[in-house]
Amino acid sequence: MAKDFISRGDLRLIPLAELRLSPLNSRQEIASEEVEAMAESLAVAGLLQNLIGHLTPEGIEIVGGGTRLRALQRLAAEGWSRHPDLIPIDPVPVKVTADLQEAVAWAGTENSARSALHPADEVRAYAAMRERGASLSRIARSFARSEAHVERRLKLADLPAEALAALRANEISLEMAKALTLAPSGARCLEVLGSVRGRDVRPEQVRRELTPGTVPSTDRRVLFVGLEAYLAAGGTSQRDLFADRTLLEDEALLDRLFAEKGAAEAERIRAEEGWEWATWVPEEYVSWTVTQKLVRLHARPGKLSDGEEAELAALEEREADDTLDEVGRARLTELEARREGTFTDAQRASSGIFVYCSSRDGLSVERAYQLPRAVPRGAAEAAPDLPQSLIEDLHRIRLGALQARLMDQSELMLDLLAWSLGGGLRPWARPLAISSTDQPIVPEKGEGTRYPPRLAARLEPNTSLGPDGIPAEFEAFRAQGKKHRNQILTEALARTFCTGSSGLSAALARQLGVEVRRIWTPTAQGFLGRCSAGYLDRLWSELVPAPEADQSFQKLKKGEKAKRLEALFADPATREALGLSREDCAKIDAWLPAELDWPEVTG
Repeated sequence: MAKDFISRGDLRLIPLAELRLSPLNSRQEIASEEVEAMAESLAVAGLLQNLIGHLTPEGIEIVGGGTRLRALQRLAAEGWSRHPDLIPIDPVPVKVTADLQEAVAWAGTENSARSALHPADEVRAYAAMRERGASLSRIARSFARSEAHVERRLKLADLPAEALAALRANEISLEMAKALTLAPSGARCLEVLGSVRGRDVRPEQVRRELTPGTVPSTDRRVLFVGLEAYLAAGGTSQRDLFADRTLLEDEALLDRLFAEKGAAEAERIRAEEGWEWATWVPEEYVSWTVTQKLVRLHARPGKLSDGEEAELAALEEREADDTLDEVGRARLTELEARREGTFTDAQRASSGIFVYCSSRDGLSVERAYQLPRAVPRGAAEAAPDLPQSLIEDLHRIRLGALQARLMDQSELMLDLLAWSLGGGLRPWARPLAISSTDQPIVPEKGEGTRYPPRLAARLEPNTSLGPDGIPAEFEAFRAQGKKHRNQILTEALARTFCTGSSGLSAALARQLGVEVRRIWTPTAQGFLGRCSAGYLDRLWSELVPAPEADQSFQKLKKGEKAKRLEALFADPATREALGLSREDCAKIDAWLPAELDWPEVTG
């Protein structure tokens, strides 16, 4: 051959016998198994990438493609007889340079910078090996790829030739080609190909168009029922290799299995926990329209000691770090259950639950609701224990107690402000009514409720106007310093705190140690006199132990009962006359109606 190469980067066909490995090649030592895998790939799929050579006085030395050179030499030594239809690859395409500096650069970068095969060429190469009987694992070894990667490329090989040609011509993207594999037939694939070729269409849009009415295996219904159960019931599906999911094709069957398993789970939980009834809800949450006419019951939260609270926090931290053992996990469950509290047997026997399946938490339970009591025809309906106006007052008082604590939490209020303004919350879930509107916390009958002066001051009508907003007044405000500014900002934000997210409200109340009894005491006018007589009887029995209980209490008129209970809450002499213990008095001082407890925190 001629020895007068002077152009740089010329592609030439060089006889294999004239090629040898260059000392500049970075892969001087290669395992025999790797050479064998490459030889098999070349024998089946051919040489898909040229070699890179340096022209020296002694001939062409290969600086890039040492493994391919050795594999070609092995096939030549076998007489190119590995496969009957194998065409000898000799001469060999080599990109040649006579420039030593360029050859050195090629030698240093060839392994890391070698241009990758076009996906369409890679697909055709894998398909050629498959047609010659090569297994998935052999193809993967030959190209140093994972079997999962090869399986996906072979899925693309099943596309019509026109679709692969469009991919090779870059008329469709690789992601679009992946979407086309979901076509139920070649004709349908070509129909969609014609509508997307050269256009800016999202692959996910094509996926939806090609799989109408299917349900992905990531759907909450599939996760709950189980793909195996669906298939065992006769359901059909197709696999989307590229999205790593299965598409279920019989949604009606899935819905039936979902309803059957849901109803069975609801009955199981009802029986295990002792509820009167349980209802399965197919939606992923319990709508207000389902519960609006029911009476909501709340478990009374338990009380942990300071030491137990610290232990619980440490266990939760270890659980988040995934370092909690079985003993620790059992202790965590125990402490969480004690803090959350429980429903009484009487509550369970007269109320029920809703069971549903959410996308985030799977099987979930919303406890507990009572059905409205039936009233015989012609009979007067019994008055509720607590009228709605009183319940609304209690909820206002509860919110006021939380706002009073938030007034001292500058950093927390600024965090809540930033979170509310961040745009990631639904309007009804924002913790702050940031229109700067103070939330209503004044009960209709406020006797027994005492808010801190800073909070109470803003509850009175404002008879004096503030600054007119002129620059001098603003500068005077700024001159009072950041501490003054932060205090005003914190107090103002605290007054906007609302119960849009009851879960967050409850969590903050726990975190800040909100004690409603600090600002509220049950009085006859503000609370007790507004409750039913039966409620007062049960409350007396709950707070006064049987031996000390005055049996004449039930014979009193309702107003007298309210006054006597008011004395029990506020008068030490009344407690002493009843002979109550220190523990009895502590229970009375801590008592709250369920409506002043925060809902159970979930999530």
